[in-house]
Amino acid sequence: MSPPTPQTFAAHAAYASEALRHWGVGAEWLDGDGPADDPGLPIEARLRRRRQLGSLRILYHELSGRHDVEATGRALSSLARGCLDDALAEARARVTERFGELPGGPRLAILALGKLGGDEVNFNSDLDLVFVHDAQGESDGRRSLSARDWLTRVVRELTGLMESVTAQGRVWVVDTRLRPFGQSGALVWSVDAMEQYFVNEGRAWERYAWLKAGVAAGDVEIGQDLIERLSPFVFRRYLDYGLFDNLRELHAEIDRKSRREDLADDIKRGPGGIRELEFLIQSLQLLRGGRDPSLRVGGFLPALRAAADLRLLSVDETATLEAAYRFLRTLENCIQAATGRQTQRMPDAAEPLAAIAGWMGLANGRALQDRLEDVRRTVRRAFQARFETQPASPPATAAPWPPGEEVEQRLVALGFEAPEPAAAALRRLAERLGRRPLSAEARRRLDRLMPALFARIEDLPEPDAGFDDLLGLIETIAQRSAYLSLLHERPETLDRTVRVFRRTDRVARWVIDSPQLLDDLLDPVNGFELPEPPQMLIEDVESSLNALARFRQAGYVRTALGQLDGGLDRRAAGRQLTRLAEAVLDAVAQLTLTEADEVTMIGYGNLGAGELHYSSDLDLVFLHADGDPPRRGIQRLINALQLPLPGGRLYEVDTRLRPNGNAGLLVSSIDHFARYQDDEAWTWEHQALVRARAVYGDPTTIERFEAIRRQVLCRPRDPDATRAALAEMRERQRRQREESEIRRILGHLQFTAELGILLQAHRTPTLCQQRGLTGQLNALADCGWLDRELATTMIELQAEASALRDRDFLERGEPPPTPDRLIDAAEAVWTRVFGAG
Repeated sequence: MSPPTPQTFAAHAAYASEALRHWGVGAEWLDGDGPADDPGLPIEARLRRRRQLGSLRILYHELSGRHDVEATGRALSSLARGCLDDALAEARARVTERFGELPGGPRLAILALGKLGGDEVNFNSDLDLVFVHDAQGESDGRRSLSARDWLTRVVRELTGLMESVTAQGRVWVVDTRLRPFGQSGALVWSVDAMEQYFVNEGRAWERYAWLKAGVAAGDVEIGQDLIERLSPFVFRRYLDYGLFDNLRELHAEIDRKSRREDLADDIKRGPGGIRELEFLIQSLQLLRGGRDPSLRVGGFLPALRAAADLRLLSVDETATLEAAYRFLRTLENCIQAATGRQTQRMPDAAEPLAAIAGWMGLANGRALQDRLEDVRRTVRRAFQARFETQPASPPATAAPWPPGEEVEQRLVALGFEAPEPAAAALRRLAERLGRRPLSAEARRRLDRLMPALFARIEDLPEPDAGFDDLLGLIETIAQRSAYLSLLHERPETLDRTVRVFRRTDRVARWVIDSPQLLDDLLDPVNGFELPEPPQMLIEDVESSLNALARFRQAGYVRTALGQLDGGLDRRAAGRQLTRLAEAVLDAVAQLTLTEADEVTMIGYGNLGAGELHYSSDLDLVFLHADGDPPRRGIQRLINALQLPLPGGRLYEVDTRLRPNGNAGLLVSSIDHFARYQDDEAWTWEHQALVRARAVYGDPTTIERFEAIRRQVLCRPRDPDATRAALAEMRERQRRQREESEIRRILGHLQFTAELGILLQAHRTPTLCQQRGLTGQLNALADCGWLDRELATTMIELQAEASALRDRDFLERGEPPPTPDRLIDAAEAVWTRVFGAG
């Protein structure tokens, strides 16, 4: 259907027709750009004219397709803030006239919560306001007032201007009940007193209320200061899984209210309505906003987009929720325009129903009702899927917690093969937790979790597997009882924890040492992709490095889980771990290098090849263009990378591959690097260049490095001398370090490929483009240096040996011996290329 004309819109909107008539304006005004304000009117009439006509034009522009419902919310919010500004100026003038001014000015901020705070005011929203100040002293009038009394009078004047009903109606309904202690609390609070209230008295529902806090009028600096002070109350530093208890209670309350018969036609509070939609996204904000600052936004749609960017919601779910929200909010505006009332109920009469349907591009009232039912069913399903959980089943055998005299017998009944050490571990856990100052809530959550844990493991083969690590996790998280709540409230979370801990002692230890990694272990939405790097704050290096450590740990956990679950093979895991290291290098450079520190970092070894392993060091060589070398900046960078942090160092750094090794300068000019490679470098140093790659730095220096590398690698070489030099270096490697069979296999393959690059690159320069082993072997087969069958054999050997290395690193238990056939095949390759002995 075609959009409404101003005349048809006004004819079917009771509020519109009455407002246009009252202010002597024709319907065509809605389609123009004439001002809604009339400065010649008294302030009371001026505010009402501005609000009524302005909101009508904004809504008409949405229905006629000039902007969408999100822009409508922003425009109506801007209109409300403009009215508040004018009302505040008038209120202040009236109080000043009677009582004088405060020293230093009123220093009053009007904070908006709810729709105005989220920049999403609808056609007939209330304005949820809180008033805070930082004023002191007394006013200077003939009758002086304290700052608090003076400001209270200003606020009462303002609210009277806004919501008193005159012949022209009211401006907006102002609701101040969200202030501390509600209607029984002071109308105006100092910033310090407000902060102390939330530290000592703040309740769970107030965290929801303050999610959308924003400065609406008055002193912006004071208002923003309070919002920043309250941020730790609203957004907890760690993932706030203790919120699940509060979510369940709030969910039950919303669900109970939505089922009332009198709310069946209410598109806000009824089933599948706007409130359920908002609760879905606000719960994600509260749960994760402490760790993900991008979630600290007001308004449903910005928060939905932030959650989608963090992959907390799937693409399909995001699109579905956004479409539902846009439909319901547009419908809400239309209902209020058609009825002239502050309501979210669908009208019963056919005429307004048909008008609303036409405004929304639907054929008739029946089509509107059908569409609404579809949307509400979709929202209801999403709401129930996220918040309705199955209670954990108790174990068939009584859980041995707290451990009593019969603990061994109960463990035997649960299938434990070694009940004595498991019983001893349980007793130690109970004893240690008994000495800790745990809260009553933490002990309650612990006692709920333990039977659920035994219920998960009683039917598993070898329930002993990983049991000590599971108890270690519980001991670690007991004082962060939010994590106990997470494991109990989400059975699928506990299942995954048990499954992962039974399979991998490596990931188990990472999580025990840093429990915040539970989020990366347990959240399937995150998948195996790397998280977003944290923002670096130059003014807070310590916090930035701690955030970077969590980022690196999360990257390791996600990559490991990707391998264990089969979502990532070894090559993909190596590339992902390399991207992780590069992101860390970039972030640490932001923290430690100044604009004057012109540095280019060259990654050697696995870093350069894009094949990092969990245990890999970072082999780095530092170059600069010219001038004084930035030694201090580079030393700061290396120190930061190797600084002991929660969860361990970011990376160990090895700089021994620089010119002249440990005897050489920490950082070389690019010219010195070129001369060294031409005149002094050993063959093994040219071999190291095969996998070298710039990972950070100045584009000009990087381009110069690449030219030097190509020139060196493409130099003709004596085959016998080169082969002998690499064989000698390989033998020296094996003498100087203990080498597992798997490492020996991979070393043989790597040296073979690098020999081929050194001998063949002068004929086939494109070989220099290959840094990874698989690409090198394929390229050497393409140019004929290796026959295809041998290259294929080597590629298969690398894949199998690398998979075995990762399995041995990640999985629980003693690694089995490396198969003889792999060892024999690697030795056969070596002999074929380098000769016997």
